[in-house]
Amino acid sequence: MAQQQVDTGDYEKAAATIQQCLTADPENSQAHLLYGKLLLASGRCGEATEQLNCAVELDGEVAESWYWLGIAAEENRDYQKAHEHYRKALWLEPLNVDYILAVAEMQIAENNYEAALHLLTQKMLALPREVSLKVAVADLMLRQNDINEAIRLYEQVVLLTDDRDIAESLGYCYMLNEQWEKAAETFEKLASAYKEATTLQKGRETQTQQKQKGKALLQLLAICNMNAKQYGRAISCYSKLATEDRENAQFWLHMGQAALGAGAAEKALMCGQKALALRPDYADAIALVGCAYYAKGDYAAAVGSFEKIAADKENGGFSWFMRARCYEQLGEKSRANHAYQKALQAKPHSELIAYLMDRELSFEDDARYE
Repeated sequence: MAQQQVDTGDYEKAAATIQQCLTADPENSQAHLLYGKLLLASGRCGEATEQLNCAVELDGEVAESWYWLGIAAEENRDYQKAHEHYRKALWLEPLNVDYILAVAEMQIAENNYEAALHLLTQKMLALPREVSLKVAVADLMLRQNDINEAIRLYEQVVLLTDDRDIAESLGYCYMLNEQWEKAAETFEKLASAYKEATTLQKGRETQTQQKQKGKALLQLLAICNMNAKQYGRAISCYSKLATEDRENAQFWLHMGQAALGAGAAEKALMCGQKALALRPDYADAIALVGCAYYAKGDYAAAVGSFEKIAADKENGGFSWFMRARCYEQLGEKSRANHAYQKALQAKPHSELIAYLMDRELSFEDDARYE
């Protein structure tokens, strides 16, 4: 009866029923176990530990009692004792996934990755379709920077379940491995799933959370498309983001950079100017406008833009480099050479700038490094 009351969420009645049970039979180990779990859930860890200790003293062969005693020890931050209790539970039930994961987590907390990996791998072989074990091994591989093995395991899990968190972890692994097209494909599916979920959700708070998550995934998708040189798709992503947040200068900047990659110089210029309207001193946006003018063949206007960021710490060297290229196109060789020298001072190890300085500056040769 007490267990039924727990299952239906009526914890007060459950506690009263268990106390009646213990009054009638003080040596009922299952009652002590259930009472310990209830006390632990209500934050009364000390009392819970007493009840759980009674449970294992009365019947030390019940794995669940040892497991919950381990949880209580972990609540008290006694990790060594928690590890011992979890191991006892696992020894009694060697294929219980909760117990396997609990022991592995304690081993990882102790930085004993080798033992955790051995345990998880061994149990994964015994339970080949148990998704949580594959995820635990993949997480451990990721922690140890074995990205390829983490990807292999996450891919297996994605085939077995539609868990979005796992798919997201796989997407991050693709990013770390610079597999940009696969990452983009993964985040595109996730973004679509969250958009659909937002439409179906009724609660306002849940809808907001889903919408925020979808927005974050759309930004990740945009980054992946940019790195995969899928500029048209990146433009589409940033266009959606800018539509929802028109005052975000960064979205306009990135849309312009994508447009520049796609060869749409006019759109890149418009995006750069929009970003500057929102943030007048935005150095990256000024650089984008300069590049857009350069792509359009308006070299004088490009020089004017790049001059504005010559003193910028991050863009200064790029400013001098692009001004040199503009001067070349305008036939002003001495000014181009001077600008290249300034660029090389800003980036003394740049082989490209050194090469351009050594060659004979001429308009005809410009195609060699365009």
